Amino acid sequence: MRKIFFILTTLCFCALLVNVQSFAKDSSAITQKLVAKVKGAHNHPDYYTGKHGFMNDTDLTSDGQKLEKGLYLLSWLVLDPPYVGKGPAATFKNDDALSEIAGISEKDITKSPKNWPVAGQKLKGSSGIASGGSWWIPINFQDLIDAGQGGLFASGNQFDWLEWGGQGLNIFIEYLFCVVKWDKGGKVTLKAGSDDPETTWVNGKVLCEGLADRNWARDTDMGEFTATPGEWVAILGKVGENGGECGYTLRLEPPPDDHTLDIEGAQAVSLKNKLTATWGYIKAR
Repeated sequence: MRKIFFILTTLCFCALLVNVQSFAKDSSAITQKLVAKVKGAHNHPDYYTGKHGFMNDTDLTSDGQKLEKGLYLLSWLVLDPPYVGKGPAATFKNDDALSEIAGISEKDITKSPKNWPVAGQKLKGSSGIASGGSWWIPINFQDLIDAGQGGLFASGNQFDWLEWGGQGLNIFIEYLFCVVKWDKGGKVTLKAGSDDPETTWVNGKVLCEGLADRNWARDTDMGEFTATPGEWVAILGKVGENGGECGYTLRLEPPPDDHTLDIEGAQAVSLKNKLTATWGYIKAR
């Protein structure tokens, strides 16, 4: 009897382990779980619903430029509200706002899974509408458009949300984070576009950068890296606002095969300690 119990227990654990290592895109159940981690006025179920893919479901138009279907990454953890008080290109490169409010440098966020942010995490305040703090919240830009928050997306102003005052919010820094993977690995090309300056890190390295106060245009800053098959890749985008408009887009070619904003789950299968990480992931689910 003990032997049978041991075999059944082992089989159950192996089944869980297989599930841990192969979980797919965020389902509606996962999106609801992630949204529930965000408390109070920053809880927005309609900003991340699971209705849309993590890459754009259809061709989109922004500032007269076409964003071809399936090439632009639209699901992210972002700061709500953004860091207020910094953003112009002249100081953007040295304005490490994350270090100030999160205690971890923006340069280190993507270097290790232990540094990855999670949905619902509260950071210190900056100023203005962010005086009380900022929260990492899950969003999909297509959901924001559906919710009426992304009304200026078509003008290249992806971060001029209605709840933040639209174009009335000036001088700020916004961050975007997610993890993605490619089943077969290989060379990946990134192309970022922004209004105003932007920097994009992948696994601890700067791959795209445009340090100018400028209007948004697609695909202006390019970088490449080699993805390891089946491993989570961490991406952090940073965009600054110097008055009027703020936008950021990221094109990935080839597009990733998987993506999640369930960062705790991705951390669990990415950390070195397999057994502890596995049980941590199971508990988080």
